[in-house]
Amino acid sequence: MGLFMIHELREYVAIPDRAEDLHRRFADDTLTLFAELGLQVDGFWHETGNRARIVYLVAFPDAEAAIAFWARFQADPRWLALKARTESGGPLISEIRSTFLVTPAYVRP
Repeated sequence: MGLFMIHELREYVAIPDRAEDLHRRFADDTLTLFAELGLQVDGFWHETGNRARIVYLVAFPDAEAAIAFWARFQADPRWLALKARTESGGPLISEIRSTFLVTPAYVRP
């Protein structure tokens, strides 16, 4: 895990018929914005046979850093403009779940 001590597993469920719009937003803009803001994305997937469920893993020094990052992200003018543009026809996401994960002491890299 390098300098990072936790991972956050984020799960998104798209509104019915909006999955491809959500994928496009990640592909065209969101992942680039994450990189510009210094977010370490360690994996990105969608469920087999269900593109409406997107799951990704990001790394942070601790839970407080994650909470602070997402607060800054939600207030970032680029994100706000992107969200407004991509959701002009309505929301893309019906559910977001976040789980913080730590490696047990008995597991060595």
